[in-house]
Amino acid sequence: MNAPTPAYDDEIDLRAVFQTLWKARLPILILTLVAAAAAYAVSAWLLPREYQASAYVAIGRPSIQYYSSEILSIVPTVPDIKALPELLKTSAILEQVTGDSRVAALLPANVKQLPGQISVTTVGASQLRLDVTGTDPRLTAAAAAVWAEKAVDWIELNYGIGAFADTIDGNIAQFQQAYEKAQAEMETFLAQDQTPILSSKLSARNDIYGCLEKKISAANSLLARLAQFDSNLAATDEALSSSDALLLASIEQEIGALGVCGGQMTVLQSLSPARFSGVSSAEGKRVIGDMRNNLDRQVKDAQAQQQVLQEEIQDLSAQIDRLNYQRGEYDRQRAQAASVYQQLTLQKSVVDNILRQSGGVAAVSADAVKAKPVSMSPFVIAAMAGLTMAFAASAWVLFRERLADSSQEKK
Repeated sequence: MNAPTPAYDDEIDLRAVFQTLWKARLPILILTLVAAAAAYAVSAWLLPREYQASAYVAIGRPSIQYYSSEILSIVPTVPDIKALPELLKTSAILEQVTGDSRVAALLPANVKQLPGQISVTTVGASQLRLDVTGTDPRLTAAAAAVWAEKAVDWIELNYGIGAFADTIDGNIAQFQQAYEKAQAEMETFLAQDQTPILSSKLSARNDIYGCLEKKISAANSLLARLAQFDSNLAATDEALSSSDALLLASIEQEIGALGVCGGQMTVLQSLSPARFSGVSSAEGKRVIGDMRNNLDRQVKDAQAQQQVLQEEIQDLSAQIDRLNYQRGEYDRQRAQAASVYQQLTLQKSVVDNILRQSGGVAAVSADAVKAKPVSMSPFVIAAMAGLTMAFAASAWVLFRERLADSSQEKK
């Protein structure tokens, strides 16, 4: 029969372990204290401590009553909170932070950027957390607070109605200048306006033209009467009848009464009907011919004057139309600038009311007052280093003891 195999005893004798560790208590204690002291010295004097400051920015639609009309309709836009973390870390915003006097006074010389780390995270659906980590607690807190303010300004500029108000201010100034310019141009134009003088000349020309028109009409009527009289009168040596003599004298008086338009009226002296008494019919026909020639000449002269007057009237009318158009343009520009100015002023008052009612699209909900340390305390580091060394030393002692026991069993 085979001899029975002895059972392997793998149970740990805790009493022996504690005895072994107790025997080596002094080296383990020394190593533990050395490790703790070294860790404390390194963490307290060599490694810089880090601090973190956080500020919170709330995002939301302003709680206001919107104004709507034909002139203005304002509805603030809520930004996408998921896109803001990257947008708020752009160099343009961070340069504003470092350029702020509260941060620049704490930055080291020749340093133009924030030391340490920065991060933006979303908190819920309507807040952003801005974290700044660094070794200077004052600088860290100031940077976080200023960063939150600049972030709010940037959000308001791009999503709020504050930018719209600034735009209105610029437009108001622009159209006010346009109105003042149009008013000055209108006053200069009115001081040099020749329209009243030209209108007076035009009225006088029209009066003369109308007078000539009446003169031509009257002359043509007299020519018709003379032609009828001449056709009824026979060229004989007999004297004119008293009625024919009276008619001839009457026509001569009417010809003299035609006068001159646009000047001193020239009327022939009234002649007595006896002037043509005893005049033969042949002599009467000669007088009628002279009268007709005189009337034809007056008609031609009046028509020539009408042609000249018509050209002058057209020229004066064109000048007056141009001046009226210029005055209308100046008046239109002034009225347009005044109308837009009034509309913009009304818009400005509406926007100001909205801004007074609203807290804006974004606001700092929690400012970074004091930076908190984020690195471990030197005492904690020393304790962890001491415990680690104690565990390692104990393990080493037990391992050496086990090796010694194994060697004795082999012998």
